[in-house]
Amino acid sequence: MKKVLISAGGTGGHIIPAVAIAHELMFNNVKVLFAGNGNSLEETVCQKENIDFTTLDVQKLYRKITLAHLRFPGKLCKSIGKSIKIIRDFEPDIFLGTGGFVSGPTGIASVIKKVPIFLQEQNSFPGLTSRFLGHFARKIFLGNAGAKKYFPEKKVIFSGNPLRADILNVKNKVTPEELGLRKDSFKILLIGGSQGSRAINRNFLAIIDTLIEQGMEVIWQVGKLDFPGISETLQDKKGIYAFAFSHDMPGYYEMADIAISRAGALTLAELETKRIPVIVIPLPSAAGNHQYYNALELINKGTALLLEQKDLSAGHLLKAIMKLKKQYPVFRKNFTNSLHENALQLITRILLRELENRG
Repeated sequence: MKKVLISAGGTGGHIIPAVAIAHELMFNNVKVLFAGNGNSLEETVCQKENIDFTTLDVQKLYRKITLAHLRFPGKLCKSIGKSIKIIRDFEPDIFLGTGGFVSGPTGIASVIKKVPIFLQEQNSFPGLTSRFLGHFARKIFLGNAGAKKYFPEKKVIFSGNPLRADILNVKNKVTPEELGLRKDSFKILLIGGSQGSRAINRNFLAIIDTLIEQGMEVIWQVGKLDFPGISETLQDKKGIYAFAFSHDMPGYYEMADIAISRAGALTLAELETKRIPVIVIPLPSAAGNHQYYNALELINKGTALLLEQKDLSAGHLLKAIMKLKKQYPVFRKNFTNSLHENALQLITRILLRELENRG
């Protein structure tokens, strides 16, 4: 049986593609081992998804001055040593890194042990780990074309970002009536993430009555932080379905006409695949301002409007919503076939071919 060592961590944006690829490899009779930090999101997800997991103790390199930097060299050396032991015991045929600082030590250990390296980079502006490991990689699968300039051209494959199976094939369909909404209304999906965005929530709440008066309805992922207060405010309002966090997002995509969202690479890939025009509000504190560059990918395709957080206000948000609603047919027409839709199959096919060629 062929073996693949996978490493990713930190955020769902790095972990979800890794998990999607892992499942596809396992379906093709490949043994997969996922390496990540203990007591982490990646460990929780892998346990839920029945993917073999082994723990590291990796510390990120913070972009600000902090005493934690004093621990970084020692932890890096230990995690590389642990990764070398993992490779010695597991004997992988190839290594796949999908980003995040966690994949650094495992990637370095793969270089030392001469294990072929493959990368999948979701963002238009790659992280430090991906840029470093790109020098040693056989192939680098890109989710956004903007990242191409950061890697050797001959190694790059513009694959798109691999999406979860439930995004492409929605099994748990949700009807508007189940959410207390009308079937024929123009619906706005606000995606705040699991924690939510306080800046977006505050300004959206200020215009909610205007939107409802205009006949629009709202599906609002408030996030865990703001949900108690906002849910109480919305208690007697009709035309709104608000929730803290849900695993039914694929079903909500099916109902949405337009969306308001941060600019995480996977969320934008999902919206593009579902052909949902979006008002993109990049998170300015994202590493390397990568969300802004992710947003530009859709702006340049004419399927999104950009509203930077420094310009975010209730008035500007309302103006953007009304513009997107008025020009909705134009934005919809600008969508072409989504590269992300077939990304998982493309990436897996190339990895399986590499495994086969290794005898």
